[in-house]
Order: sequence, then structure tokens, then C-alpha cells
Amino acid sequence: MITNKKTGNEMNFVSVAINWYLPYWPLFLMLIVFALAGAWAYLTYYATPVYETYATIMVKDEKKGVDESGVQEALQIYPIKNIVENEMEVIHSRKLMEKVVEQLHLYAPVFEAPDFKKRKINVTSAYTSSPITITARKPDELKETGEVDVPFSVNYFSNNNAGEFNGLIKQKVKEVIIDNNAYPINTWCATPYGELKFENNNRQSDTVVAPLFFRLYKPKNRAPAIISNLQVKSSSKLSTTINLTLRDEVPERGEDILNKLLIAYNLLSIEEKEGAAANTLTFIETRLSKVEKELDSIERTVQSFRTDKGIVDLGEQSKQYLENVGSNDRKMADLSMQLAALEEMERYVKSNENKGDVVPATLGISDPVLGELMQRMYNAKVEYEKMMKSTAENNPFAIEVAKEIEQTRPLILEKLRSHRINLDASKKDLASITGSYNSMLRTIPKKERELMNISREQGIKTSIYNYLLEKREQTALASSSAVSDSKIVDMARSSPDPVSPKKTLVYLAVLACSIGLAIGLVSAREMLNKKVLFRSELESLTVTPIIAEISANRKKESLLKTGSKVSVVAEQFRHLRAAIGLIGRQKEINVKRILVTSSISSEGKTYISTSLAKSLALAGKKVVLVDLDIRKPKASSILGVAHIAGVAEFLEGKKLPEEIVADTMDENLYVVGAGRGEDNSRELILSGRLNNLLTFLSPRFDYIILDASPIDPVSESYVFSDYCDLTLFVIRHGRTPKAMVQILDSNNKFRALKNPHIVFNGIRSRGILKGMYGYSYGYGYENVYREKQRRRSKLQRV
Repeated sequence: MITNKKTGNEMNFVSVAINWYLPYWPLFLMLIVFALAGAWAYLTYYATPVYETYATIMVKDEKKGVDESGVQEALQIYPIKNIVENEMEVIHSRKLMEKVVEQLHLYAPVFEAPDFKKRKINVTSAYTSSPITITARKPDELKETGEVDVPFSVNYFSNNNAGEFNGLIKQKVKEVIIDNNAYPINTWCATPYGELKFENNNRQSDTVVAPLFFRLYKPKNRAPAIISNLQVKSSSKLSTTINLTLRDEVPERGEDILNKLLIAYNLLSIEEKEGAAANTLTFIETRLSKVEKELDSIERTVQSFRTDKGIVDLGEQSKQYLENVGSNDRKMADLSMQLAALEEMERYVKSNENKGDVVPATLGISDPVLGELMQRMYNAKVEYEKMMKSTAENNPFAIEVAKEIEQTRPLILEKLRSHRINLDASKKDLASITGSYNSMLRTIPKKERELMNISREQGIKTSIYNYLLEKREQTALASSSAVSDSKIVDMARSSPDPVSPKKTLVYLAVLACSIGLAIGLVSAREMLNKKVLFRSELESLTVTPIIAEISANRKKESLLKTGSKVSVVAEQFRHLRAAIGLIGRQKEINVKRILVTSSISSEGKTYISTSLAKSLALAGKKVVLVDLDIRKPKASSILGVAHIAGVAEFLEGKKLPEEIVADTMDENLYVVGAGRGEDNSRELILSGRLNNLLTFLSPRFDYIILDASPIDPVSESYVFSDYCDLTLFVIRHGRTPKAMVQILDSNNKFRALKNPHIVFNGIRSRGILKGMYGYSYGYGYENVYREKQRRRSKLQRV
């Protein structure tokens, strides 16, 4: 919105914009036509259509509900730790794209030269039209050509070898010609760019109509350009599905790239698993070999320990030792009993009493001779004792029996001594054996501890060995059954229609740009202009009311002549005449003396004053025009009184008032010329004689029009204002500076003017074509009439 300084009202911005730019509609039309034509030429001859290729892949992400497979879970060899965001970065990596570039030979693209038959002025890809593809033995060592084109041609075998492929007559390539050098097909050839091989293009589905050329890049330099056109996005935050979108000018190439990329991604996952399995197997084999050697060393140590220590089974041996010790103890007790029995028998034998006492028990003594001797001695003693009861000691039978007893006693004692010696020896042997057993039993805990340590280490190594054997089998099985951590949902599919450039968007863009450029040009032209162009500018710069707007007129015929073709301007002066009368009624004053002035020269004040005077005279009013611009008496020249006496002579006292009033060719219009005064006549203007002239003229005329000089360079005009009822301040379109209007309200000379009103003069047509004056706040409130409107008005007046 634009604010009116005088009224404070906001003006409609749309209305102002229409009035600003509508006159320049031919410029808008021309720029729009040129822009649309340029857009059509760009889309037809230069723009390369780009297609979108789509593919979908699903990643196994355990955080989003995708568990590892049963085999892998059972083997526990490849736990899934994938994250969708990380996998997206892997898919978008240069490493995978470089593999794709090498597999599809994209490091050696083939192009067709511009072809005007196809309405193309730029090169196009020959991915599906080239008869050959180029393969490098060492792509990373290629000599890059960059944007330099390498033209080539191909020679074919005879037509007899031609075959039809998808409706296309496809000839077999015989050789490739580069720089007048022939290179055979399907053979590695040494070229200035590296070792290359030219092969038949299996993707050829179109014919070649333009010369061919190729360019060479290293895969690492080619991959980033393709990655920049690749978009990898997840379907949603909770989904493990990844959508791949690739933009390419050749849809078949886009599909090949995405398919190869998906396959390379899956193979990368499998290769990583197989590599991990291979590394694991290598590690396991190494560890197995080492553990096997250590286990063999430990087993040899156990063998040596058992051999050196005489250990077979410590538990069984300890048990046997304990049993032997018990058995020896029992034997020792038996021997002790036998020795005690021998002692009893010895006392019995040594006893001199030949009584038939009870014979000591021979328990445990297994010697039959001793038993027989003891029994014989017992029987002899029993018999002797019986004899002693019935006979005397000297009885020969008794003596014989006693003698027998004495003879038997040494035999028994000798037998007892011999048997005691044997028992003592046996007892010592048993004691020795028992001591040996006890000694061995005391060493068994130490041996058992040592053996336990060795056995523990042997058990650890054995368990490690068994674990490694198990893991080796698991790893081998997992390696043979390795699967990818992703699944291809949709293979690559290209859009049937190009997605870029979008014709509608291009046309809309150039249309908007052309309109914007036109608006910018018009705005720059209008805004950079320091002159007053619009009524709205006057109203925003000053509070002085605008009484009329006068269009520019280049016709030499009278503005006020009946039937004149310039009656539009005449109508505007009639409007000014009516406005002057309205001011008198509103302010309840008799507007009789009207001062016409301006800020600077060439603003048309003389034109306004003379035309206003004629308009008033035509209305039947008696009007006199007083030319007070003594320096440049232009009004006097227009009315033909420049050669006669006028105001200057009156002020000098040389003429009377009635002598300087002259007639004109117009009825009721009189004129007082400026005269031909001396230099001091300007000083006389400040005297009171001018008032005498006006006093003389007032009762004789209905209106007195004073044509004064501009107020800025001279000072007379604002002095004349004291003698006037109304001041018409003329501002000319495209002539008066805005800065001059801006300081009017603070200018002392302007503020001294009486009842100032602005006449906006010299309004000219704007824009490319004539007659585009505009409406409202373009130049004025009124619509400028066209010829048909003028004719309609004339008919209505008739």
C-alpha cells in the first residue's frame, strides 16, 4: 500500500502497480515471447532428458525386528549387527560405485556428436547406439582424456554376417579406427591411452546417425559424478526398506547401474562373511597346530612323570598300598601271636615239673613236627605224673618216662628257637614292607598334586583342542552357506517419461523471469528518474492540493477551437476553470486575480496562463492577461504584443494603464505585455505602481491572469502573490525535480504564495505505445479520453 501525504489514506498497491506497468505491456509481451521461444529452443535442441530409475532393497536390522537366520543363529558365527543408516552409507559409497563403473565400463563412455536432425546441438550418450564398448586392462592406470573427445569409426564385416537383433540390423564389427590406426575387435591393443580392448556392444538397440567419440576417465574420478545423481533413502524410520533413485539421461544405463550396485552390495556382504570365515579358519588352523604341539608335549610329560615316578593310577595304587599295609599289620599281629605262643610253649617246655599241665595253644603255628613233639612231651608228662602217684621216682618206668621227657625237651626248644627266628625274620620283613608302603603313601599327595597340575593343563589344552575342532567345522559350514544381510525387493525400473527438464516448470520459470525482468526494467527506469512522473508522487511529497492535470499538446491549432482534435486538453482547461470557481465558492472569496508561476523555467506556466485566459474568455468572461515576466516575456510573444509598450513602461512612468492594454484575436481576451523596460524596471516591480495597475484593471475585467517568473531563480513572484486571490503553481511532468517538490512545504518563497494550488502540466504518454496515460494514481484521477470517447461526447453535446 502507498500512503497519501495529504490525506493519510492508503492507495491500493495493485492499482498503482497496474498504472505503473500496464503502459509497458508491449515490453512485457516481447520479453515473454522471447523467453518462451528461448525455452522452446532449449527444450528442443539443447536440454537432455533425464530419467529416474528406482530400486528397493531390504536390510536385516535386528533393532527393527529382523532376526538372523536359523543356521547362522545355531552356528553363532555371523550375528547380525546391521543398522539401516549405516547400510545406506555403504550403498552410497565410492567403493561400490567404482566396482560398478569397472563392471559396466563407464570409465570409457561413448558419445554421439551433435545432430540437428534429432534437434540436438549438444553431445548425447551412445550407450545403446554405439556398436562397441571399450574395456581397459588396468582402468586405474588409464591416461585420462577429460573433456577432450577422441573420435573413432568402425569397419564392419560384409552384410552376409549381419544379423537381426530386436528389429535392428546388427553388423559385426571388424575393427576400430582411431587416428588412422586400425585396432582389431576383441583383442587387447596397445593405444596411446593404455591397453584397451574393443568389444561388440550387447546393449545396442539403436542406430548411429552421428559421428562417435569416446572419453576416458579413471574409475575413482568417474564414480563421484554418478554418486551425485544417486539418492538413497529409507522408506520410514521404522522400516528396513531402502529406496534407491538414480537420475540418468539413458534409462537402460540407469537400470544397469542400480542392478549392478545392488548385486555388488550383496556380494560385498557375502565376501565380508567369507573373508571373516577364511580368517577364522586360518586362525583356527594355526591355533590347532600350536595347541596340538602343546598337548603332545604335555602328554609326553605325563608319560615321563608316570614312568619316572612309577605311577599308573595313583588312586588304585594308593588303595592297594593301604590294603597291603592293612594286610601286613594283620600278618604282624599274627606273627606276634605266634611268638607269644612260642614263648608260652618255651616256658612250658623249660618247666622242670613233670606235671601234666595243660599244653599251651599252638594257634597260628603251622609246624606239625613241633605240634607232634609238644603232644609227645605232654603225653609223657601226663604218664609221668600218673606214675608218680602210684610209684616212686626211681621206678624204672618212671625214670624211662622222665628220660624221654628230657630227651624231647631240647628238641622242642631247638624247634621253638628255629621257629622264633623265622617269625622274627618274617616280622622284620613285614615291618620293612609296611615302612616302604607308608613312605610311598606319604609321597602320594605330592605326586598326586604334581600329576593333578599336569593333568589340569592337559585337560585345558584338550578342551581347547576340542573347541577349536568344533569351531573349525562350524566355520567351514558357515562359509559354505554364507548369505547376504539384505534382500532385493525390486530390481531397477526406469520411469517411462523424463523427469527433467519438466517442460511446464521451464515455461513457468522463463515466464516468471521474463515478467520479473520487465518489471525490473520498468521499475529501474521509473525509480531512477529524478523527475516527477505521477500525481501520486506529488500527493506523497507535498500537502498542496492539485487543482488540475493538463496533458501535453504538440498540436499547433488552438486548444479551445470548436471541433479541434485536441479537445481533450481543452476539456482539461474547462475542468481547471470550473475548479477555480469552486475554490471561490468554498472559501467565500471572489477569485479575480490569478497568479501563475512555477519553481523553475520551462515548466509551462506561460502555456497554462495563456490557455487558461483563453478558456475563461471562451466562457464569456472578460479576461486580461498581464505578462509580469519582464526578463523572458514569452506570453507577450505568443499574443503578439512583444513590440508594444507594456508593464515595464508603466512602471517607469512612461505610459498610462489604458495605453498598455491591447486587444487580441480572441473575443473578450485582452493582454498587457511585459514591455521593453530597462534594467531598473525590475526594481520598480517592488514599488507600489503595480498595485495601481491592478486597481485600474480590476473593475474593468472579470479575471486578471498574472503570468509571473519562476520563484526559484528570482524573487518577484512571491511578491506578486500579495496582489492576487489565487496562485496556480505549475509543475511539469518529467521536468520538475522531485527534490524541488519535496522542499515546497518548507520553502519560504512558496509558503509566501497566497492560496497555492498545483497544476500538473505536460502529462505525456507512458510506455511503448502512445496514448497509454493510465488511470487514477498513474498520472491523475481521470481517464484520458480516446478518440472514440471524444466523438461520443460531441454527439451527446449536439
